[in-house]
Amino acid sequence: MVLVSVIIGYFVAGRIGLGLSYEYAAASLIWPGAGVAVGAFVVLGYRIWPAIFGSAVALYASVVGPDPAVLGMAAGNTAEGLLSAYLINRYAGGRHALQDPRNCLRFAGVVLLACLTTAATFNAFSMVIGGLAPGIAYGELWLVQCLGSAGGIFLVAPLIIQHTQGTRERWPRRKLTEACALSLLLLVSGLVVFFEFPVTLRGFTNELICLPLLMWAALRLGRRMAVGALLLLAVLAIGGTLNEAGPFWRGTPLTSLIVVQIFLVPSAVMTLLMAALASEYSIAEAQLRELVVTDPLTGLPNYRRLLEVLSAEIAQANRTDRTFAVVFFDMDGLKRINDRMGHLVGSRAVCRFADTLQSACRASDTPARYGGDEFVAVLSDTDHEGAKLVVRRTADRLAEDRDEPRLSVSAGIAVYPRDGGTPTTLLSAADRALYAVKAQKATSQRRVVRLREWPNAS
Repeated sequence: MVLVSVIIGYFVAGRIGLGLSYEYAAASLIWPGAGVAVGAFVVLGYRIWPAIFGSAVALYASVVGPDPAVLGMAAGNTAEGLLSAYLINRYAGGRHALQDPRNCLRFAGVVLLACLTTAATFNAFSMVIGGLAPGIAYGELWLVQCLGSAGGIFLVAPLIIQHTQGTRERWPRRKLTEACALSLLLLVSGLVVFFEFPVTLRGFTNELICLPLLMWAALRLGRRMAVGALLLLAVLAIGGTLNEAGPFWRGTPLTSLIVVQIFLVPSAVMTLLMAALASEYSIAEAQLRELVVTDPLTGLPNYRRLLEVLSAEIAQANRTDRTFAVVFFDMDGLKRINDRMGHLVGSRAVCRFADTLQSACRASDTPARYGGDEFVAVLSDTDHEGAKLVVRRTADRLAEDRDEPRLSVSAGIAVYPRDGGTPTTLLSAADRALYAVKAQKATSQRRVVRLREWPNAS
């Protein structure tokens, strides 16, 4: 089914391009089929080349008939797609080429290289040899094929590649409204600039009006919206120019479309580059934000994040009139482990306890590292008895752990709102309960020692 979609998509895109050909039936400055081929090769692999080749043969045969030049032109288009996809996979990150600026620039470079060396050369030569065009027109045919392929790849291939990566996130209403506003502004600007409707602005560089809108899409709304904005701009620019309006009309359709492509190709490269830069910045910002609230040793939330969670839990408890519990954990004997076995073993012990605590909590709970050997677990919608179950589960799993050194833990419990109404008072109450438990443990250990020494004294 996917292969059939590729064949149909390439044929339809090619028919659209050849429907806008001028002077030579088999050469067009609008060639979205090149983008379909490159996108399909990058996403599905090189093994689908017979589908592209067969679709190209059928496409050219439907226009010029059963001419031997058809095979040469189909081979040129297939070779261009294969070379572009190979260079993208080899040097530009493959399917992830448009996710960072460096690979995006490499994507543009290898695509231009493939367009300059394959289909433009093969197809122009095949048309001249096959008698579809005079030899003196070779240079013009080469330029037409090169610009058409470059424009098609830069406009269509990113659309295919972007919409096959991962799941599509659901935009919030604010972002969706912004995207609709951008699309409307781009449509209105395109009508004014390229169709001269409802006003005519002659003698100005009107096309520059659209560039800030492309930047808006790239920097604010992501790569997919940027690609969509590019396609909308391309349709408006081509449609207006063929309607003999706008800043790109030069008297003949062929010359005018050359000017359109010279405008669209750099605009596409710039927009894709800015979208990749914005995406990389967004990822780096999210990673930095995560590092700020994450303990680097255990991967658990740190003290900053703990306070945020406590504040959110208090607000939710006030809305729903429910309680939640805060459990303060302290590892027993971590200093002794560090002194006897070294700090590397001690750090590993801290990580072991963090893993155990995380496994003992529910998905809705938040275990966090308070500092050193102290941890806190925020247990949503839990009372004192439920918190005791978590403490017992944690202690049991530590007892079942056969790794050395053996670990144990002490814990104190505080419940909102009984033991405090703010994050600080809750943590203080749990801390006091923890040290009460540790004091009881110390008293019990001294009693055990005395009982052991008593028979020896007698």
